[in-house]
Amino acid sequence: MKAIFRNFLVTLRRFRLASALNILGLSVAFAAFIVIMIQVRHEQTFDTCYKKSGRIYRVESTLIPTESNLSSRETYTAFCARPLIEMLLPSVPQVESYAIMYGGSSEIYAKYETEEGESRGIMIPVRKTSDGFTYVFTPEIIEGTAVSLSEPGKALLPESLARKMFGQTSPIDRIVTLPDGTFFIIGAVYKDFPENTSLVNDVKINLAEEYKNDWTDWALTLFVTLAPETSPEEAATQLTDFFGKTGMGKQMGFTHEVSFRLTPIEEIYYHHDISLDIAPKGNRMITNLLLSIALLIIAIAGANFLNFSAALTPARIKSIQIRKILGESTAKLRFALIFEAVGICLLSFLLALCWVGGFGLLKNTDILLPAFFLAGTVGIVTGIYPAFYMTSFRPALILKGTFGMSPAGRKLRIVLTGFQFLISTGLITTAFFIWLQNRHMYSMESIMNNSRIATVTLDKEIMSGQGELLIEKLKSASSVSDVTSSDWPVGFLDYYLYTYSKSPEGEDIMYYFIPVSPNFTEVMGLDIIEGRSFDKTDKTSQEEKLILNELAARRFNVKPGDKFANGSQVIGIIRNFHFMNLRKKIEPMALSSKQDQNTALQPTLYIHITGDTHTAVKQIKASIAAIDPLYPVDVQFYDRKFEQTYQKERDTSAQITLFSLLAVIISLMGVFGLVTFETQYRRKEIGIRKIMGATVTEILIIFYKKFAWIVFACFLLAVPVVWYGVNKWLQAFTYRIPLYWWVFVLSLFIVMIITFVTVTLQSWRTATSNPVHSLKSE
Repeated sequence: MKAIFRNFLVTLRRFRLASALNILGLSVAFAAFIVIMIQVRHEQTFDTCYKKSGRIYRVESTLIPTESNLSSRETYTAFCARPLIEMLLPSVPQVESYAIMYGGSSEIYAKYETEEGESRGIMIPVRKTSDGFTYVFTPEIIEGTAVSLSEPGKALLPESLARKMFGQTSPIDRIVTLPDGTFFIIGAVYKDFPENTSLVNDVKINLAEEYKNDWTDWALTLFVTLAPETSPEEAATQLTDFFGKTGMGKQMGFTHEVSFRLTPIEEIYYHHDISLDIAPKGNRMITNLLLSIALLIIAIAGANFLNFSAALTPARIKSIQIRKILGESTAKLRFALIFEAVGICLLSFLLALCWVGGFGLLKNTDILLPAFFLAGTVGIVTGIYPAFYMTSFRPALILKGTFGMSPAGRKLRIVLTGFQFLISTGLITTAFFIWLQNRHMYSMESIMNNSRIATVTLDKEIMSGQGELLIEKLKSASSVSDVTSSDWPVGFLDYYLYTYSKSPEGEDIMYYFIPVSPNFTEVMGLDIIEGRSFDKTDKTSQEEKLILNELAARRFNVKPGDKFANGSQVIGIIRNFHFMNLRKKIEPMALSSKQDQNTALQPTLYIHITGDTHTAVKQIKASIAAIDPLYPVDVQFYDRKFEQTYQKERDTSAQITLFSLLAVIISLMGVFGLVTFETQYRRKEIGIRKIMGATVTEILIIFYKKFAWIVFACFLLAVPVVWYGVNKWLQAFTYRIPLYWWVFVLSLFIVMIITFVTVTLQSWRTATSNPVHSLKSE
């Protein structure tokens, strides 16, 4: 073994350039693999952290009016009314425990006192839930007891928020006061759930008896834990049958059969066939693409390593033959060669760890052991072929030293290089389409992409009590031209409040609505294309006034002056705009004149800035501090919120582009090695051509032609695969780009140019050398 290790070190020193390129290429590949797999692991393990994982389900139904164009017959929703939930639960005896949760996590302004008695204000995320939350999701309790959630007036606090508010002091039994005068007592602190969960690390307050008899609020979600060995399909069938037997569907106005399903919590992240879902969403195709890129980068690096090993065969074959003559067995020689390959791969893996750790990217150590075994596997796989090849030649061929130009040797290197070009071309083309799709999304018309509009989310009690005074203070600031407000932030949420009614023609309709102040359309730059905007009298009018978007007006066949069955009157039509984020298509929507009418509010100010932004921020904070000195003001500009909203898409696009470039760089190392080999073994041929009158350009063209055909053939193979994959990925977008033909041509051009530059740099010396030096040994 000592001799094998010594020979390994000798080989590294003897072939310094090849060894350095191999270790560099493999280490880059392993580093990229680790970084990508950390992200893939994060996505694939979404919502798998719970102790009862595998038995937790979300109950979903088709309780959405099919007459509404917001949904189709097969559309499911996770929202339901609590009386219906309480009625349905007994029909499924296999339910071991359940949790009813209201809406989503809402930011609420709260006040508390520190250990030193100092009063502070803070925005805290809050969500109401039944006490079954602790039985279904089994959070790890750090302080206090889980049963405190069932005690009146007590709440569970996440560890991160507890430390932010109280430091290392125990928060148990501390009082947190809300603006409406109510308060809750901290009963327990639970360990934060990981980032890759649907659950927000918010304050859990007991739902108690709220909404138990309210059939009008359909904003509750039901999670259940089924007994072991229970079929979720069977439980869903029981719910569907029970609901059908009650006849409630017809009583509620549903003309179609209502069905239920139980979705495993682990699958919610990737499920998009659901309406009005507030859970975070991922794209399985992007996850699979990242996984594919990780494996392809390893494959490219492995092919590159194998290519170099094959290229070194003529230089090593004589020493191997001498060792055989001296009595070393073929098996031992093969083991030594495989050991060398594994050693280089493991050295590369260690270097990759240094790089990943040095850049602070090692966020999940679970992936290290599989990556280590992968490195060893790559070493074995790429070492077996050269080991058996180098030890199986006839002495005559070895003594001639011509294996490098033999048909078998040439084909092997061309196939390996072609494989690298195939993957590189495919990845570059895919990266281009992803970048173009993201750019298309960002360039679409959106009221969010405005650097002159600042936004501040306020507490509903402040807005309802002193909102008008605050707005007047802000308007008087020198850097502010105008101020408007809405009951919900506009332009970046995944969902909004919606309501049902009947059109003037008696058809069932459903639309989203956003209560706004009278000057909202003017400040936000929305175009009134028919009718009028709001005026101050509309806010105090008994009758709700609506301004519909074009889609709602066309779909419901209404015009200004028409009324819906709920008494709301349409006074104007605005041009369609993206009131939700750009991942969602534009739906029927109405701006409403009735503000402060809903308990689930997130009042938001929109402040149009004319002066310096830094001065404006100071003036905004000072104005709010005059109303409430403790309020934690967070001023954000819409263009920055726009960037934050689509940060995940930007990061994914950047990742794919970066790793595609890495794949190309590793492939170029293979091209570099192949050109080095070709120039070394064609020196005499090139010398003869130069003596016969060939110019440097003509000699370079010989190399260009060979690689041009390889690149073009790989391009033809890559096009249908990329076309299919990208086309399928684009189907997930509501607004998508076409499959531009020029992107494929551009990718071919880029790969071709990079290849020609590499070939020129490496073959120029041989093409310009004195032919006498090449032929003097003949």
